[in-house]
Amino acid sequence: MKISTHNTANNSLIQIIDILKQIHINKFTLLFIIFVLYVSFANARNTNCKHVIAPEQTIIDASKMDVQPGDTVCIEASVKRMLLISNFHGTAENYIVFKNCGGEVIVKNNDLTYGICIDNSSYFRFTGAGVDGTNYGIRILETMIGGSMGIKVGNKSTNYEIDHIEIANVGFAGIMAKTDPKSDLSSNRDSFTQYQSIFHDNYIHNTGGEGIYIGHSFYNGMLSTVDGKEITLYPSALKGVRVFKNRIDSTGWDGIQVGSANEDCEIFGNSITNYGLSAEPSQQSGIQINPGTTGKCYNNYIANGTGNGMSVFGLGNNDIYNNIIQDAGYNGIFLDDRGTIAGSSFNFFNNTIVNPKADGIRFYSVLSKNNKFHNNIILNPGSLLTYSKYSKQNPYINIGAKTGIDAIISNNFMDSNFDKIQFEDVRNNNFKLMITSPAIEAGLDLSNFGVDSDFEFKARPIGRNYDLGAYQRVSATETKLETKPVANFAVFPNPCNGKFEISREETSTVNVTIHNILGKVVQTSKNSTDKNLKFDISGLASNGKYFVTISDENGSSTRTIIIQ
Repeated sequence: MKISTHNTANNSLIQIIDILKQIHINKFTLLFIIFVLYVSFANARNTNCKHVIAPEQTIIDASKMDVQPGDTVCIEASVKRMLLISNFHGTAENYIVFKNCGGEVIVKNNDLTYGICIDNSSYFRFTGAGVDGTNYGIRILETMIGGSMGIKVGNKSTNYEIDHIEIANVGFAGIMAKTDPKSDLSSNRDSFTQYQSIFHDNYIHNTGGEGIYIGHSFYNGMLSTVDGKEITLYPSALKGVRVFKNRIDSTGWDGIQVGSANEDCEIFGNSITNYGLSAEPSQQSGIQINPGTTGKCYNNYIANGTGNGMSVFGLGNNDIYNNIIQDAGYNGIFLDDRGTIAGSSFNFFNNTIVNPKADGIRFYSVLSKNNKFHNNIILNPGSLLTYSKYSKQNPYINIGAKTGIDAIISNNFMDSNFDKIQFEDVRNNNFKLMITSPAIEAGLDLSNFGVDSDFEFKARPIGRNYDLGAYQRVSATETKLETKPVANFAVFPNPCNGKFEISREETSTVNVTIHNILGKVVQTSKNSTDKNLKFDISGLASNGKYFVTISDENGSSTRTIIIQ
């Protein structure tokens, strides 16, 4: 069933006007309401929507619509109990886009197991950024108490992006994105892989369970009885996971949990506060990296939870860096061998961990090798009060409770006294370094590990050596007052066909990096002093959003460019 934007909008407008007439509103008020409604519907018609989900529609099946790859499906401003979207398939070059139009879409119920469900779909974007000036144009404000989800994405859904959604007061997870294994093996590891799952710029709060739950937790298999026989089912793997710039607050269980992401996973730039409020054992972490997961976890702010700031049970070859972990209810970071591949390694670089109730980092892996702990700042762990001076356990980086651990620990600042480190304003949670801090230029060079920026994505190092902790500061040997902000620049034309120019005011030496939404660098330019720089990525770019970052010795700045 193809839905005409024009006809659907006009029919809905006529129906609303008929209702208003029936309730005897005076003519001046009626005319004003009609005007407002007309503007709203006109806005919906002017968003290049090929299809519209009308306010009364709650079940949308692609088999009943003529939706093609690259089409935009608009969800009219409305209040709904739920929305079920099934069987939509774009292509890698042309995603199907679902977005709100004409205002906010609000989803609310107290008796269903989800607010929005996306089933058996691929190559799509579901976004609440459909109206300019609105951060979260789609808002899921309540679902059933218990095992309900704000957004549920499953049944072999793959290659998708979910962004600018607000989710609150849901019974369990804000977003759950995984496909469970089946006894017929149709959705298991050898039969199905979940690719390119992207979640960003969402606001999730007041959940009964996790804020974001991605991938299956039992990567090593789960027992099931089929025809009287016990068999092991292995869940599908995830490749190409990105979880970034989400704001998560007041979750009953973990803030973010990612499992079975065995290739190309990055969790970065998220803010997670007040996590694990239900104090459910083993479900109280700000970020939990479950078995089967490798990749990077960086530039996250995690504060005020009941459990570990971060729990790491990954495959190995996990890089944990530039995170700020404040007032963790147990360890700042905890790791053990429940998911480790023997011989793999874990790296902990440039993290700032303050006031954990137990250890700064508790590391219990004997299977891994060549683990590294460098450039971290760890302050005032609670276990300082419980470990005796004769204990082999170190309250800052605790590897003493296990034998056979292979670790290199150096260039870390560890103390109980906040005054020594010289943060700018610790009382207001500002953990940037004062220019006289002993942490400045006290670190190892980690450029070979890909750590080339800080918590704010500013370039590292600025001085001769790396600073400790999550923030990079101007070197004490440099004159701070003489520094200038990174040069302003414009990217044009925007949108473009893949060919564009950068124009800037200054002639300082700059580096330019262009990367796609997955963080993959597609082109660079180094050490240029030109005011105008030309780029051509038309030969490799798919339609969509790309990011252009320009940096000099004073920092970096990023612009978004749209390729059509």
